[in-house]
Amino acid sequence: MMIFPSVTAAGTVDVFQAREESVSPMEMRSRAMAEGFALAVLDEARGMLSGLEELRFEALKIYLTDHAKPYIQGYKLLSSKEIEEGLEMRMDVRVDKRTLRDGLKELGLFQTLKTPLAASVVWPEQISEDEMAVLQVLITMTGLELKDDMYPAFSLEYTKEKAYKGRMVMDNREWISINKDLSAVWVDLWARYFGQTRLMAAPAKTQLLTVAGWFSPDGVLEFDRTLKEWESAVQEARLVEMDMQPTGVGATWDVTVLNRDRLDMLLQSFLPQRGLTFQMTQGEQE
Repeated sequence: MMIFPSVTAAGTVDVFQAREESVSPMEMRSRAMAEGFALAVLDEARGMLSGLEELRFEALKIYLTDHAKPYIQGYKLLSSKEIEEGLEMRMDVRVDKRTLRDGLKELGLFQTLKTPLAASVVWPEQISEDEMAVLQVLITMTGLELKDDMYPAFSLEYTKEKAYKGRMVMDNREWISINKDLSAVWVDLWARYFGQTRLMAAPAKTQLLTVAGWFSPDGVLEFDRTLKEWESAVQEARLVEMDMQPTGVGATWDVTVLNRDRLDMLLQSFLPQRGLTFQMTQGEQE
C-alpha cells in the first residue's frame, strides 16, 4: 500500500512594493519577496486556524514578514516588473505545511484560538515607540489578555550589549532568553511555555474513521489526500487498513481530530454525494 501525504502546498501570490526614495531597488525587491513569503504562509495558516480573529491574522502577517523563511520549501519568481509607483511581483511559493503547523503550535495559536490567555507582560519604561509597536503585534498575535500579577509572566529588559533579555515565569519554573531580535526572544519563551502546557495536557484521543463504497483503491488514495488537507478539522490522519471485497473497497483511518463538528460537516458534504458511507468510533489515546 502506498500513501502520498500532502506535506507541501504551492500557491501563487501577487505583491506590490511601493517605491521609497531611501530604499534601493535591491532592498525593494527583497522586501517584496519577504512579503510574498509571508502572504503564502498566511494563506496556509488560514486553513489551519479556522475561526481566528482577523486582527490576529493581521498581526501574524506582520510577524511573518520577517520570519516566514523557515516555512518556505521553495519558490519560483513568475514575473517582476518595476513601474513608476514601485515593484509588482508574482511568485509561486511552496509552503511546508507540517513545519508550519508545528510553528503555529509554538506560537500558541491553537491553544488561544477560541479563548485568550490571561498573562502578565512587563516592559522597560524607556521602550521606544517602534519597539512598543512590535511588542503589541506579538501580544495580539499570541492571543494574550494582559493582567497584572498573573502567571505566566513575561518581562522584558535591555542588556549592556544592546540586546533584549526576556524572562518567563510560571508557578514552578523560569526561563530566560537573550537576542537582538525582540520577536525571537518573545517566540523562544512563549514556545517553551506552550510546549510545557501541551505536555501537561491530557493525551489526545484519536478517532477511527471507516468509509465504504469505493469501486477501486484509487478512490481511497484520493480521499486520503483530501482528508489530510482538512487542516482546520484534522491534525493528523493515517490510513491503517484497506478492505477490498467483491462488492467494493473500504478503508479505515486513524484520525487525530481538532474540530469534530467541522469534520462531521466536511464528511457529510463530501462522502454521501459520492455514494460512500462512513462511521467514526473512538480510538486509543496517543
